[in-house]
Amino acid sequence: MTFKKTLYITGSEWFAIALGTLALSVLLNRMADFFHSNALYNTGIFFLFLGMVLFLILFALWTARTFVFPNVILEDWNNLNRISFSTVVPLSMMIMNVSYISYYPSKIISLRYLSYYNYIFDFIAILLLSFYLGYKMYTKNIEKGELTYAELIPPVALSSTVFLGKRIIPLGGINADLVYFMILMGFGIALFLFLFIGIMAFTSHIRDIKSSESSPVLVLPVGVSSILVINIITLSQLPGIFNIPLTVALFASVSLWSFELWNFIVAMLVSIKKVFHAKPGISIWAYTFPLAVFSISSLKLSFIFKSNNYIYPYNITFYTGIIAMVILIIAWTYAVVITLIFIKRFNIQSQKSSS
Repeated sequence: MTFKKTLYITGSEWFAIALGTLALSVLLNRMADFFHSNALYNTGIFFLFLGMVLFLILFALWTARTFVFPNVILEDWNNLNRISFSTVVPLSMMIMNVSYISYYPSKIISLRYLSYYNYIFDFIAILLLSFYLGYKMYTKNIEKGELTYAELIPPVALSSTVFLGKRIIPLGGINADLVYFMILMGFGIALFLFLFIGIMAFTSHIRDIKSSESSPVLVLPVGVSSILVINIITLSQLPGIFNIPLTVALFASVSLWSFELWNFIVAMLVSIKKVFHAKPGISIWAYTFPLAVFSISSLKLSFIFKSNNYIYPYNITFYTGIIAMVILIIAWTYAVVITLIFIKRFNIQSQKSSS
């Protein structure tokens, strides 16, 4: 009975655990290359395989939950947050692919077709889920406090496909123009959904759920601006008709990154006040992927500034990226502890209710 109750609560939001772990693995790979550190490299490989195991376990539980409790299908597909978190499943698959070929670059040629079709599948899956979320937002009778920053997950996921896309574009034997075009599609959709949904979510938060919403959701907008920065920088570095001049790319990127920095600091200040007083749960994992993306975008900007001898902008963006990485590691460790406490307490309560 306890296992069935545990299975029942294993919704799509649990995949944030695997995603956060895999994102940390990608970030550690970047840092290992920069510092030429074998320790960071080996730690990143550990997080890669840990993320893989977590994803497979969660996917098995999530799938079993659907068959054991068929009624949850209707419940999940009528819940805006559950629909949004469903995009984390294909996004986790994509980040897993990115992390693997980052640590084993010699495999990328032999895996180029698998990576290509993985990219196409994940992009389409995330796009369809975002369509459905938009449909439900227009047609569903949204209750007070139901619209949250979690609805920004689909645009973050859609524009995050750039991580894998940029790695497979230079490879032969695939339709690089299609991947290039899809990266631009993801960027455009994410940009405007961020504006529209972000404004509505902010209004809803201030008006309806300010006192009750768990603080980790506040950090979600950080991921959107950061991933837009990564898209813009990537498009400036890839050849083709969609190439953005570096000066234009830097102007847009620094503008977005500056807002990101503001939002990051505000979110951290609010979180320090609330997070340690919140009840144990898995919402803490909402910190991990946005922090990883913010750190990566900061480091990407810093490397461009360094190559052009802009020392002060380099120092600001580089050390911001390092600080974000340190906070990410702390948040990941704290999330593990809180999740274990949550599971233990849930099992104890389930046993008491069963007896």
